[in-house]
Amino acid sequence: MFSFIERRYKQWTRGSSWKTNSKGFLHSRSSAARGSTTSFVERHYKQWSRGLDDKFKTEGHAPHDACTRLIRDEFIDIAFHPKFKLAEDASYFAIGSCFARNIEAALLKEGYPVLSTQLELPPEAEARIFHFQSEVMTKFNPHSMEVEIERAFSDTPIGYGLIEMNEGKLWNPQLHRVGELSVEGQLETTKAVRKTVRKISEADVVFITLGLTETWWDVETNTPLNDAPADWRFAKRTGRFEFRNTGFAESYTSVERLLNLIRANSTRDPKIILTVSPVPLLRTFTDQDIIVANSYSKSTLRAVATEIAGAYADVDYFPSFEMVTYSPRHLAWRHDQRHVEPPMVWSITRRFRESYIEG
Repeated sequence: MFSFIERRYKQWTRGSSWKTNSKGFLHSRSSAARGSTTSFVERHYKQWSRGLDDKFKTEGHAPHDACTRLIRDEFIDIAFHPKFKLAEDASYFAIGSCFARNIEAALLKEGYPVLSTQLELPPEAEARIFHFQSEVMTKFNPHSMEVEIERAFSDTPIGYGLIEMNEGKLWNPQLHRVGELSVEGQLETTKAVRKTVRKISEADVVFITLGLTETWWDVETNTPLNDAPADWRFAKRTGRFEFRNTGFAESYTSVERLLNLIRANSTRDPKIILTVSPVPLLRTFTDQDIIVANSYSKSTLRAVATEIAGAYADVDYFPSFEMVTYSPRHLAWRHDQRHVEPPMVWSITRRFRESYIEG
């Protein structure tokens, strides 16, 4: 059975760039403008449905029941209570999976200062980027976020952890998109990224998007990688990397250490917004169907986010994950059923602004 799964059920999609999607711009209602309060949520948003009685087939369920919201042809209305408010002139730093880049771009478009976009890559690295230079800082697992911040604020040598898989080339396993570069190019790229990461110390708000639990480790340095090994021939020949699918306890500890690093190196009193990326795994390295493996990754990190937010007054969970995953698929997702449609991202950013930002 596993050999069949290995061949057929390991991939979420073949990519989003091979075809364009001509879907227009769609907008939805927002309950945030109503000024949601705890009592309002307790009265209206606490029930899934009214039951299976025949009368509900014709009369319908209550307007705010989950079953009613789920079948509307619009972005789903999710009620939540912001733990704190943010100043209109607050500065932001986004770290995490590719959905963090979506939020980052949307905040930037709204005119908010986003420090994580203040990056100047050397030309060799910039040539590998698709859209925004900050793509290089995309982090898929909490461990790699932790490593990047720890190195940025320590005396870790610039060349530490860089791997020569092919002669005259270096690979930084903590960076996304750029792959192998010349020795000088990779050192300059790593230096530029660390300079930008240190700007997290100036952020009033840190937006963290947790991506996945499947993690590769460099056995030689006992360091988690941001992504899978870039050269599988090198990986098999050296046996340098091993795969781990982290559970709740290890993921919780990693996120907690990440938060402590942010606080310890901040010059502000930052508020931290914790989210889980709705973007599924591209592929799984487990022996499970990609859908099952993705469910494990997301549910583990979703549980971690709730526990962490409940433990700290300066951390709040923002339900962008639910806003995407429970909205109609044809509105929320691009044709690969993996990348989020821009109007969905804008809707989420609008909810964030209306709920958190004063003014």
